[in-house]
Amino acid sequence: MKKIYFYGFITGCIVHAPVSSNAQLTDTLKDIRLFSKIPIDITTTTSPVQQLNKNELSKLNSISVADAVKYFPGIVVKDYGGIGGLKTVSVRSLGANHTGVMYDGVMLGDAQGGQIDLGRFSLDNIESIQLFNNQPADVLLPARSYASASVIALSSGGVRNTELPGTELSIKMKTGSFEFINPSFYFKKRSWKNFSTGINAEYQSAKGNYPFVDYETGLAKNRRSNSDIRTYRVEYDAAYEVSDSNQLKFKAYYYDSKRGLPGAVILYNDYSDQRLDNSSFFSQLSWQKDFPSKVRLLISSKYSADHKYYIDPSYQNSSGKLENDFYQKEFYLSAAAAYKIFPSLSVSYAIDYFINTLKRTDAFAQNFANPDRNNFLNNLSLQWKNKRFEIDGNLLHSYITEKVERGTTANNLIELTPAFSASVQPIRKLPLRLRASYKKIFRAPSFDDLYYTNVGNSNLRPEYADLYNIGVTIKSDPKMVVEELMLTSDFYYNRVKDKILAVPRQNLFQWTTLNIGRAETRGIDASAHVRFKKRRSLETSAAFSYSYQKALDISDAAAALYKTQLPYTPVHSGSISLLFGFKNFSFAYNILSSAYRYRLGDPGPENVVQGWSTHDVSVSYCLALKKKSQFKIIAEANNIYNVQYEIIKYYPMPRFNYRVGISISFKS
Repeated sequence: MKKIYFYGFITGCIVHAPVSSNAQLTDTLKDIRLFSKIPIDITTTTSPVQQLNKNELSKLNSISVADAVKYFPGIVVKDYGGIGGLKTVSVRSLGANHTGVMYDGVMLGDAQGGQIDLGRFSLDNIESIQLFNNQPADVLLPARSYASASVIALSSGGVRNTELPGTELSIKMKTGSFEFINPSFYFKKRSWKNFSTGINAEYQSAKGNYPFVDYETGLAKNRRSNSDIRTYRVEYDAAYEVSDSNQLKFKAYYYDSKRGLPGAVILYNDYSDQRLDNSSFFSQLSWQKDFPSKVRLLISSKYSADHKYYIDPSYQNSSGKLENDFYQKEFYLSAAAAYKIFPSLSVSYAIDYFINTLKRTDAFAQNFANPDRNNFLNNLSLQWKNKRFEIDGNLLHSYITEKVERGTTANNLIELTPAFSASVQPIRKLPLRLRASYKKIFRAPSFDDLYYTNVGNSNLRPEYADLYNIGVTIKSDPKMVVEELMLTSDFYYNRVKDKILAVPRQNLFQWTTLNIGRAETRGIDASAHVRFKKRRSLETSAAFSYSYQKALDISDAAAALYKTQLPYTPVHSGSISLLFGFKNFSFAYNILSSAYRYRLGDPGPENVVQGWSTHDVSVSYCLALKKKSQFKIIAEANNIYNVQYEIIKYYPMPRFNYRVGISISFKS
């Protein structure tokens, strides 16, 4: 921990250090605001993009990022139930390992499992969530942002250099069913000397003992056990603006959680005493500079440290327990430069280096590999763009090496993966655009895939994916009734080979990981957003999404599962959000629906996971007080029809539940 605090101190000093005033004499670019959070026009991008802003997020009856992204088409969230259950996201049936997560411009990493738990990210301080089915829509990016099939970009409240000097304080309190408590506060200050700072802290706890009806009779009511959670989160942000085109941003983040992992409900019994403790720290520093010579520069650094402790005190082995105690660290450096050759033509180059280390310290750690991984990424991008036509292309070079303290080291990886996308407006006066894209990408085996005791296989190859997409978008001009109308529809085809799967080795108690899987997915993602013109203080908007996914296992033509739907992938799913505002009141009605799915195994009746639909409502009242202050109260009712459903077989989700909250903010 001393190393963590030392690094945070050093990077904090860098942000607070003075920058020579001579640098500003050569700056001629004006009115350029870096680290912008301006929403993207999703109808003009060359690849599919979905997004939710702060106002929309506040009306979704969601408390975490994982809950909110369920409203995006093509998303499948694995949710094992419980208030604090682990939640991972698969986009277009590719698996959670192909989904990258970016937080305030820097990618998050988890070399151990390869999956980011989005349930740990609260919506309390999130300004926007964007889902990019290729990579973020900017030519100036770290190389790592091109290394995933899709990227979920999170933007926090942070501090903005566009704001006037002053101070802001916000205090919130939420409570609800199952002993849910969620206080938080946010403080930020901007001085006249171009320096801004802010701190956000949050506590969340819940017993999580929600009721469910037993599966055998459908009559007896029981309560979920071992579903409690307690989390703390603190974030510190600082920004220094040398000029409009020269800015530094720093973030430090700490998260700590202690939770129970609820068990499957089988034969009236859902007993589980498994526990998971997790702590995560990172600090990141970014410098972005626009030069008069049409050159933009972005340099980023990051240090992260994660600790995961898992224990199952009832595990049947000679020790009478199963215990995992892992420490993971990452050091990350990135430099990217973009040059505008012509007004319509830009080129960029990015180089990234990061090292991942994993140490195991529990009683079962004697033979663990304790691996280190060095990652070198180089990316070259080209963008040609005018009002009606855009072409984007990039070529990513990846070089990955590993070393271990014990056992066999995985093979080095050298991969060259291209991507190409384009969009065109065929008719100048018609607000319709066509787009198409192709991307080849891979995901390296995680440390768990390679080295986990008695399961890992150091001979694994990467998992490769070829992604194709064609789409059409429409954005109408304001009419008499409609202020804005956006329609998107995308048809896609994904093909995955060398899929990494865990399979039985000698019996059901001895497993290993192998490259035996192949899969293909044909699907449609469609969305619609309409905002009506304000009439007599009434504001109305609606959003719709629909996803069709035919995701088939094509691993072995002779196998019983050949061309069957991939586990936990519904063919049909969708959402509806209706938002209304009248003076100081706002009302939201949200619907999430999913068709039936199959769990792992033969697609027989015993493996069916029934389809479901949940309906949520929320009402809020906002009152403006004196001196730019504001008071807000909100009430939420979730799953109002009290439906019992499950996303994972035998893991029931909460039925009807509620939350109420108040917040007050002050500005000066």
